[in-house]
Amino acid sequence: MRTLQLPVIFLILSALLSACTTIPTPQERLPGSPLFPPLSLMYKRLSEDLRKECNTFRSRSFLHHCTRNEFDLSSLQQALSASGRFQQLTLAQPDENYQLLTSVAVLDQETGSEFSTAVLSGATLMMLPMLLERTIRAELMVTWREIPIKSYDYTIPLRFSVSIFNAEQYQEVLTAAIAERLLADLEMENIFTGAYLLSAIEASDYEKELNVPEQVGDYVLSDKHIYNNPFFGTLLTFEHRQFAFDRAEVFIYPIPSTEWNDTQALTWEEAQNLRNDMVEMQRTGELKSVISAEPQALHWKIGQRDFNGSYYTSKLTDHDDQQADVVNYVFTSGDKFVRVHTYFPVEQGSASTGDPDDFARQLLHTLSLPVESVFMARLREVYRQSGDGT
Repeated sequence: MRTLQLPVIFLILSALLSACTTIPTPQERLPGSPLFPPLSLMYKRLSEDLRKECNTFRSRSFLHHCTRNEFDLSSLQQALSASGRFQQLTLAQPDENYQLLTSVAVLDQETGSEFSTAVLSGATLMMLPMLLERTIRAELMVTWREIPIKSYDYTIPLRFSVSIFNAEQYQEVLTAAIAERLLADLEMENIFTGAYLLSAIEASDYEKELNVPEQVGDYVLSDKHIYNNPFFGTLLTFEHRQFAFDRAEVFIYPIPSTEWNDTQALTWEEAQNLRNDMVEMQRTGELKSVISAEPQALHWKIGQRDFNGSYYTSKLTDHDDQQADVVNYVFTSGDKFVRVHTYFPVEQGSASTGDPDDFARQLLHTLSLPVESVFMARLREVYRQSGDGT
């Protein structure tokens, strides 16, 4: 067994290796806050089909013109930014998870009416507006870490009245028309959700293939969050029926390794990494105090199945001197980690900290996970073939 580590040869492998050990906690989007994640805008070449369409249009006569990629990407950035729907929009940032690649061809057929208005406008030194009619052909591709997840192909009629007073606004009108169509589709299709991303790249389907009980003992399933990152998987939140601040969080995500037979070694290493991350929270000032025990091995027989895992306990103190007892369990099921994080405030009216084992046992007994995804299988095979895995 070989854990995937840097350096790697293939670009796609960097996606796996950049996944943090600690799965981030999702934050609820406040009303009016941006809906879409950070996005970097880039130019792309016209597809072969659009290039042929452009050449064919231009070959019809000397009155037919086609311009390629003569648009201002920063103008498109401003048009999308004005919607307030994105957390951040940047230009040509290759390290951004999500990227928007855009190519544009503008088809222009000179007509008699357009020629007449041009003459009149010219006679008045462009004081009189000149009506322009164009057809925008735009190809847009949304990628996640350079993997295409969605393509859009637009044909947009454009009418623009240009004069000496607004001659510089053509780019803004052009990109605003593209942005309007794109935003409408993004609002409708929700392509930035975790479920959409995982389906598009053939990662595990945590919506249809993950069977989770609605209740485990005294805990009720209150939330299911699918990360828009296949290496982070999904987070299930259970809340105690009686004690509102007592909860259990269940993280399910792929094991970043080509093999997972040695479950004891894998779970101990993962538990140790998680413990170190928690200690780091004290060092960076997020918590006042963290007292954690060393990870210990677990061997459970639940029904007809044997589970080997690791666990550790911690006592956390925040800067208001509020304390909580935390127990973290790490198990494997198939090619995935199942991490159970239980949280009990140390105060009157909290459930007993003796309950976590019961919750974890009942959960493992009833939980049914997706099998290894096509995405992870391909990624692991590429790594094996590179000679860095076994």
